[in-house]
Amino acid sequence: MKAEIIKPKKEVKETRNLLTPIIYLVLGILLMFKSNEVVELLFYVLGIIIIIYGIKSFVVYYQNKELVQYKNINLTIAIASIIIGVLLIILSGVLEASIRYVLGFFFIFIGISRLLTAISFNDYKNFSTISNIVLIALGIYSIFFSNAVLVIIGIILVINAIMLFVDYFREHKN
Repeated sequence: MKAEIIKPKKEVKETRNLLTPIIYLVLGILLMFKSNEVVELLFYVLGIIIIIYGIKSFVVYYQNKELVQYKNINLTIAIASIIIGVLLIILSGVLEASIRYVLGFFFIFIGISRLLTAISFNDYKNFSTISNIVLIALGIYSIFFSNAVLVIIGIILVINAIMLFVDYFREHKN
């Protein structure tokens, strides 16, 4: 009796390999150039999901309100979920800006404190000085323009997508 090796279909692998870099490229470009809007959209989607969960909790409450364990818990969860969901949608712009400011000030704080520590130990003539200045610049960029962390993630995704495209076409050239 001979053991037979089952290999996956090549077509499925090709489709998946081409789909992944396309998704990375689109997501990366969105994060690079529209990171603020992506964060706001994320809060909208999160708010809608929480509202749907609240509505589901209302339904469960009304279906089982005569049972003791469902008395007020699901009603409270439903009301709280809907309020939180609506607040996430209404305050999405404020939340996006506050995330940018918090990250920006955090980068500036870390950069300045590390730079001052290096200067106090007379150890400022190395690569860490440059990285601290870059952190400060990223913080300023984050506060005034866009979320620097998401822009960096977007750049990484675009680079990864390009490498995946190159691999895909190199593999299928033969």
